[in-house]
Amino acid sequence: MRNFVFSDPSLRPIGESFVWLSLDTEREDNANVVAKLGVRVLPTLYVIEAARETPILAWPGSLTAGELASLLEDSAAAVRRGDQGGTAAASLLRGHRASAEGNFREAIASYREALATAPPDWPRRAQAVDGLVTRLADDQQLAACVDVGADEAPKMPAGTPLADVIRAAVGCAEQLPAGAPERARLGELAALGWRVASDASEPILADDRSDLYDCVVGALRELGRKDDATVIAGQWAEFLERQAAQAPTAAARSVFDAHRVLAYAAVGAPQRALPMLEQSERDFPDDYNPPARMATTYLALKRNDEALAAVKRALARAYGPRKLRLWSLEADVYEAMGDEVSARKSLRAALDFAKTVPLTAGYAKLRDAISTRLTAHRSE
Repeated sequence: MRNFVFSDPSLRPIGESFVWLSLDTEREDNANVVAKLGVRVLPTLYVIEAARETPILAWPGSLTAGELASLLEDSAAAVRRGDQGGTAAASLLRGHRASAEGNFREAIASYREALATAPPDWPRRAQAVDGLVTRLADDQQLAACVDVGADEAPKMPAGTPLADVIRAAVGCAEQLPAGAPERARLGELAALGWRVASDASEPILADDRSDLYDCVVGALRELGRKDDATVIAGQWAEFLERQAAQAPTAAARSVFDAHRVLAYAAVGAPQRALPMLEQSERDFPDDYNPPARMATTYLALKRNDEALAAVKRALARAYGPRKLRLWSLEADVYEAMGDEVSARKSLRAALDFAKTVPLTAGYAKLRDAISTRLTAHRSE
């Protein structure tokens, strides 16, 4: 978003009506704000009503400059009108506000009302469908999430909401038990996702297109279509390489590092990630991400000594609760090396550190998972 959206000149007219803030969710001094907002997805765009300091919008994930401008205009309208009235637009804005406050059931009802009362050609329909399917997923209403997503996605116009709906519906379908009738719709969702991801004319950001490729590859594997998954993974990797080659700066190029690691692993060639990660570590010597990704790649290649050196470099640069993931990765490396004693020490270091920092977002669950893993080590 920083490299490809916020700098877009088209945002200037509406952007001047807002005060902008970038919040590092890992910093301890931001923990109270992160907890208050209920951050679950990175990135999430919040619009805060200044008078009451309450969120009126929480938009998970990225979106294009034009889509962002539309959301900001709607948010400004919600403040001006007090978000009252029975029109589809008012229901949509109530849904956004309820979503931002974490009231998923209320948000779902508001989005459904918006769709029920809107005319067929309503320009905000895709946004309402996106909000509804996303919140159904958040509320674990999996069957409804799949059905609404599969029914609505083929009728949606091109854009980020379409990609969001496909990804959310696929994720819900994959969580359903094998015998659930809604799970049978995974194939049609994967086919639509494949079409959207491979269509260069679709107006979505490169990282959203990459996420959609990832989603489709996973869905095809769930369906037992491994050969198709490998073909799509190859297209995914080629797309990312083109995007990285066209990036105007080193920072913009490194945006695609995490995606390329996943894509190269999906085609069975994780070693292809190493040159780009080495370049990123040279370009950004204080960033923990390149060595952390190197450690994951070296581990997949069974180059355990190099994986251990890389994860230790990452730990030396990281801060906040993200270090829990790195200690867990370090334990993975030690286990691969057959060093159970050191693996236990890594897990213990993670738990000791977890007592000293606020655990926002999903880090409490990660701490509990690490604790369970350490207990299992002790019982062996």
